[in-house]
Amino acid sequence: MAVSDDQPFVSCLMVTADRPQLMRRSIRCYDRQTYPNRELVVIDDGEKNLAPILEDLPEDEVTYVTLDPEIDHVLGTLRNVALDEASGAYLTQWDDDDWYHRTRLERQAAVLGDGADACALHGTLMHLDAPEYFYHPYIGLLDDGVPGSIMHRQDEEARYPEMPRAEDTVYLDHWLEQDYRLLPKSEAHLFIRCFHGDNTWEQKHFLTRMRNTPRDAIAYVWHQYVRGDLFQHRRFQISAAAWDAFETYLRDSAELDLFQHAPDEAPANALAQQ
Repeated sequence: MAVSDDQPFVSCLMVTADRPQLMRRSIRCYDRQTYPNRELVVIDDGEKNLAPILEDLPEDEVTYVTLDPEIDHVLGTLRNVALDEASGAYLTQWDDDDWYHRTRLERQAAVLGDGADACALHGTLMHLDAPEYFYHPYIGLLDDGVPGSIMHRQDEEARYPEMPRAEDTVYLDHWLEQDYRLLPKSEAHLFIRCFHGDNTWEQKHFLTRMRNTPRDAIAYVWHQYVRGDLFQHRRFQISAAAWDAFETYLRDSAELDLFQHAPDEAPANALAQQ
């Protein structure tokens, strides 16, 4: 583990169960982070032994905790176990089924280094492993920030509610009362939320992220039903940095055989956006 006296220690908190291939991608993202002073805390309540997946990481950089799979742990409870196991000055959610740019930790740690108590991304890239959307990533925005992208200072009073989902949205409320900052949508490429069919939320939840403001809802109707080309909606118009991140995500995912619905080639209207 590379440790620097002038860089706060960051704990990346992962909750997982029986999803080794998805976990491999998340660990690959962790391993290539440019921020050196970090650890990965993995809370596993599944039946499969995931320890071999962690063997390529430095032993002193990983905390792997297994829980009884016969007990029905809700997601909020598992996240609290991760909080308890973390030793970092900064903590960040690091889900097993999303993709992270190599500079994510560096960028968010810099915001906390400037004095913030917590920060999150205003938006992330969204990708659906579904034929019609496969080559059309888009930006999903939330006014208060994307809960799963949070990085915050160690705080013993901050706890997740014992809920099976939306626990991170409630958790975010605690930080909205602190010195909380949003990274702009131009940095959405730092995080790709991935719909793969086994998510906590269904595909409809992912799709609503492109039309969750009045302006974008009107634009959605216009492009989908009047123009007949949803992919001209502004949420699909992404930056060169975002395309570069998306292409890296595609390579990572394909190498790990994670896609179920990849078309043989990208359609012309997707390539035209690059």
